[in-house]
Amino acid sequence: MMGYYGIRDDAPTGEDRAAAGHAGEATGPAGRDAGGNPATGQPVAWVGLFATKAAGRALAEQLRRWLAGRGVTAVELSGPPASGPAQGGMKGGAGPGVLGPGGPGDLPGGPGIVVSLGGDGTLLRAARVVPPGIPLLGVNLGRVGFLAEMGPEEVWEALPQVLAGRFVLDERRLLEGTAGRDAWWAVNDLAVRSGGTARLLRLRIRVDGQLAAEVAGDGVVVATATGSTAYALAAGGPAVPPDLECLVVVPLSSFSLAVRPFLVAPSRRVAVELLEGEAFVTADGQEARPLPSGGVLEAGLGGRTLRLVRRRPWPFYDVLRAKLFTTPGGGGRR
Repeated sequence: MMGYYGIRDDAPTGEDRAAAGHAGEATGPAGRDAGGNPATGQPVAWVGLFATKAAGRALAEQLRRWLAGRGVTAVELSGPPASGPAQGGMKGGAGPGVLGPGGPGDLPGGPGIVVSLGGDGTLLRAARVVPPGIPLLGVNLGRVGFLAEMGPEEVWEALPQVLAGRFVLDERRLLEGTAGRDAWWAVNDLAVRSGGTARLLRLRIRVDGQLAAEVAGDGVVVATATGSTAYALAAGGPAVPPDLECLVVVPLSSFSLAVRPFLVAPSRRVAVELLEGEAFVTADGQEARPLPSGGVLEAGLGGRTLRLVRRRPWPFYDVLRAKLFTTPGGGGRR
């Protein structure tokens, strides 16, 4: 399910509130907005700050001082500097891509959000650190930043509105999968990819037990609609709006011209069986684990969601055009 909650489309902008000298009133917890969506509207009591690179850490320090001056608790959640994909990880803990993501046990009580300071990769890492259900606000310090809500120059205007509870929650269903004893979850995608030798893989793809395709190539990506604009798009898949809520299956460098990307209904499950070759399963590009010959990755949409903070309902096609369909550099920040 994807849904929007909270702020009305006709709510005052940050400039309007600045001119009026106040941050605006939050809608009531049990109210509804003009579109009939359930309204949250609770003021934010604490803000977590997550960054993995120097620019993000520097902005996090500025935000920490800014929040302290307004009596809002700031919690430092920044992880270690970004590196390559992790190998392994503990089940049930904070390991990337592993079911049951853990998080800091000392977060304050009351309503809060976590601000991710970096690119989309940083936001994906934050999703693995933050306990489920806590909303994430992405501040884009990277080049494209498709998931991130705003650029660094916008955060100072937007935060008073967000702290007052005037925002919408954009909920995206997570992808869940199993491969042997390993359990996975991902925001964007689970992929079966060739190992270090980059030799040809032979794979069989089934949908709810029905044979869909046999692939000879570098692998297969199983993506959510959210992940359709990431690895899957680069591999030749379609850009899918998040409210379509389906799975996107994209073969990687297939030797058959007849095997093309295809969509799968959200209630169905996709199984990718490794018939021949050395392969890894990856989750959001954050973790990789070996998949033995004969092993099967089974994936489908789960019941849990990623909650993203938006200032207003996400204009997917506007963002798609600005980020991906303009200059080679990605079109800059929206």
